[in-house]
Amino acid sequence: MKKLKSVITNTLRKSVAVSVVAAAPFALLSAADVSALDVAPAGAKALQPAEKRPDPRRLPGLPQSFLEDYSEVTSTLEPNDEQIADGAKPNPAKAFEMAKEMEEDADDLNPYAKAMLFQVLGQIYYEREDTANTIRYFEKVVGQSPNLPVGTEAQFYYFLGQLYAQEENEQKAVEYLEKWSKMVAMISPSQYATLAQIYYGADQPEKALANMLHAVQVYEAEGKVPREDWLSFLRALYYFKEDFQSTLSIVKTLVRHYPKMNYWTQLSSLYYELGQMENFSRAQDSMYVMGGLKKENELKGLAGYFIENEAPYKAAKVLDKAINNDKLVDPTSANLELLANSWRLAQETDKALVEMKRAAAKSDDGDLYFNLARLLFSRDEFSAASSAAKNALSKGGLKRPDQVHMTIGQTELELGNFEEAIEAFTKASRDKRSRQFANQWIKFTEGERKRQEALKEG
Repeated sequence: MKKLKSVITNTLRKSVAVSVVAAAPFALLSAADVSALDVAPAGAKALQPAEKRPDPRRLPGLPQSFLEDYSEVTSTLEPNDEQIADGAKPNPAKAFEMAKEMEEDADDLNPYAKAMLFQVLGQIYYEREDTANTIRYFEKVVGQSPNLPVGTEAQFYYFLGQLYAQEENEQKAVEYLEKWSKMVAMISPSQYATLAQIYYGADQPEKALANMLHAVQVYEAEGKVPREDWLSFLRALYYFKEDFQSTLSIVKTLVRHYPKMNYWTQLSSLYYELGQMENFSRAQDSMYVMGGLKKENELKGLAGYFIENEAPYKAAKVLDKAINNDKLVDPTSANLELLANSWRLAQETDKALVEMKRAAAKSDDGDLYFNLARLLFSRDEFSAASSAAKNALSKGGLKRPDQVHMTIGQTELELGNFEEAIEAFTKASRDKRSRQFANQWIKFTEGERKRQEALKEG
């Protein structure tokens, strides 16, 4: 049965696929935050082993004739080292014929002998990949209970559970595995994980959750790192029941032990789902440092976070790299304006001016030229500022043309062009929102013109 034991543990094929969706990335995660032990327990309980293993059984004796025939079958199926040295080779076909001949007289055998014979026949059918007959004969083995060793009965309940799971009959698989649990004193973490998958296939998600959680918790209690596939399965179960807080705890564990970008993405999405916007943005920042942000909305969102948190230089660096180097953000007028404003807030006016000019040239209306004019004015580039403001008027579509006229008036005044300044302020005064302010500037400009004329005459 050694080959059967090694192969049968790999028969489960059902799986769950889930896509959910800083300078030191792990700053988000403290050790206390990422233990699956902190997750709230599930409503159902994990399958429990027997409090005490059943007592050994008194078994019926095996007739000498049966033992001789049985030994011949097993040595034909799997010769021992001595027989192999004498030239014997495994002959499964002949062993099968011999076992079937023995089965013809099975009614004359006691239950223990029957169990041994059915075990060999089941193994041969398994080697032939005949699952239906494997199951049939293994069920005959456990059907001889209580006339077989406790360990053998438990072992074959477990085999049957896995075989039925392989055949996608999870209800039957659960039935046998629950019988198995009552006959063993211990269930290993890997067995709990197997139980969880089978319970899930049997449409018992709460029991699946309880058993997978127990597997992870036992591992952690032993100081071991839980397996990635177990944590992923557990994360999926919590996510499907919309327990996002518990899902977050599991994803933190995944990020800490298996820091793949898709887990960081899930971490970020869960923070957003739970309204933890500061942690969401910090996770995005960590992903950016690791090269995980590739989408325009992600990069612009991170830049926005930096601006809101008074870090415009970081925002500008993110946008500049995304637009001008990596080409991940389109150089639209709006995006270039955002970059320009980031540079401006960071007091990098030379860089801001370059990007604002690009933004204005691509704009469908004059507002960006107006913004460019104000930026130039702040740099005392009055002639260029006046030209930009006039371009804004030419392009049209302005939200506040009165303010554009005010800017033209101020730039012309700085250039000493008093008539042009008064003309611009007069146009601005036609809008009641700027009238009072414009009239004050007109008076100031007229006074300044007279003062300059007086100086010339003097």
